[in-house]
Amino acid sequence: MTGLTDEHLMTNIKNGDTKSLGVLYERYKNILFTFFIRTIQDYNASNDLLMETFERIYKYRSSYSATKKARPWIFQIASNLSKDYYKKWGKRQSIDKLKQEIIMIQPELPDETKSRDKLLHAALNKLKPPQRNIINMYYLLEMTYEDIAANENISINNARIKVCRALKNLKELLKDSEL
Repeated sequence: MTGLTDEHLMTNIKNGDTKSLGVLYERYKNILFTFFIRTIQDYNASNDLLMETFERIYKYRSSYSATKKARPWIFQIASNLSKDYYKKWGKRQSIDKLKQEIIMIQPELPDETKSRDKLLHAALNKLKPPQRNIINMYYLLEMTYEDIAANENISINNARIKVCRALKNLKELLKDSEL
């Protein structure tokens, strides 16, 4: 079952197969958790949103169209949950310092790379949540401009502009650092 495409798994889930949902969870849990932790910066809320993402995948499985790719559909659910979180909680929540250190630990990387990662994450954290979300969709989730446009309900050109503006703002935040 692990050799099935996401689309086949979604078709199985649409027919009520919970084992396929488990396989899909194993495929996407790390990338979605990383998306949530980088976007909302709250460890516990990220775990909750991860679980809620898969609850909604199962709940709204009948709205999935087998003619479309599953990945953007899944990421749209995650992105919508992230937006709902901001609407409900307003200001972004800070992640506990100890948990942030645990997440940032990368023992196989040289100190110079760890230092760059910390600078990059600090700059990302200074961006407004919608811009941080756009950057995460484009680079972390590897969504195309078309997928971002569909997810954000904007035109493809507007998606390109939003990605470019977010990157420009990130570059501005990083200009004094040595990245």
